[in-house]
Amino acid sequence: MGLGPSDPLADPRARALSHCPLEVNLPRASPRLSQSLSTPLLYTWLIRLAFSSPNPGSREGFFTPDFLPPPLDFWALSWKDRQQLQTTLLACRWCTFPLLRRCQREYVAHAIRRKCVGLVFHPDDQAVLSNLDPRFENLEACDWAVLGRRGKGDLIIPAQLEEASRHTVDRKVAIWFHFGAVQIRKPNEIYHENDLFRLPCSVAIGPGRIPDKVLRPPWSDAQFEFLQLLSSDFYLDEDEARPDRSPEITCRLIRTRKIEPFRRLLNMPFRAENCRVLARWPLQHSHYSLVRRYGSGPGDPFANVILNERWDDIPTDAKQDLLRYVESSSLKDER
Repeated sequence: MGLGPSDPLADPRARALSHCPLEVNLPRASPRLSQSLSTPLLYTWLIRLAFSSPNPGSREGFFTPDFLPPPLDFWALSWKDRQQLQTTLLACRWCTFPLLRRCQREYVAHAIRRKCVGLVFHPDDQAVLSNLDPRFENLEACDWAVLGRRGKGDLIIPAQLEEASRHTVDRKVAIWFHFGAVQIRKPNEIYHENDLFRLPCSVAIGPGRIPDKVLRPPWSDAQFEFLQLLSSDFYLDEDEARPDRSPEITCRLIRTRKIEPFRRLLNMPFRAENCRVLARWPLQHSHYSLVRRYGSGPGDPFANVILNERWDDIPTDAKQDLLRYVESSSLKDER
């Protein structure tokens, strides 16, 4: 598991961690390892190992021993190993949304410390960069990529390469707080999303799997925040053309009449393991029939959500069936 060359100075906890099989729920690896592995620091190292972005800028001077101690080696993981590790960790009980948020803060602070060396900031901007906690504590106004695409950054700070160039902008430091992302880019009217430092991040060709724990009751706001963080990078279904997991979740929500999670899921973008293009939550013909079978008659909220918010996605015959259902229900009610 990301095990680098033997290092006599390696942290013994990191050495023990590196010998755990990828498929094991790590705190239960063995009675001997259980206590030593069940600490926030170890969990933090695992998250950094599995979910840090493999962007070009992180290849030099980023994975320092204080950030990821030897023998843990980020670059020793193949993309398949990283995919498996991400899926395994996301399914663990200890891998929680608050823990990921804390890891994001630490990751962003580390990226700024390591990659802004040599940049000159206005004193006011430097003060902001030195204390980003207030920004992380108020994420409602931040970019959540609701339509599936990030903007230019929640916070963009100009910087110079030298003291002598105070009147020019040589670089821009952009931060996305919800995504735990940092980019140091040259000024350009056209924004390109490249060399992005980000946590959590999956490998595009081999994303980790969204865990079941965020796709089941109680459907709390915290679950949806976690899901929103993962949905653009990690996969929902294995095959875009033949979804394997989302159909049953949709059926269950319709049968149990859970309208709010149904509404929220239908408006979120997701990816499949075999397709990098984001698409909204899948709907199938069987779901339209199920809505009519379990519907509450006129004004049925499930029928209304589908007709009002997913109109363009509904096949013509299913659309007509739903409209007839709503209209006939209304006529019966009037009689």
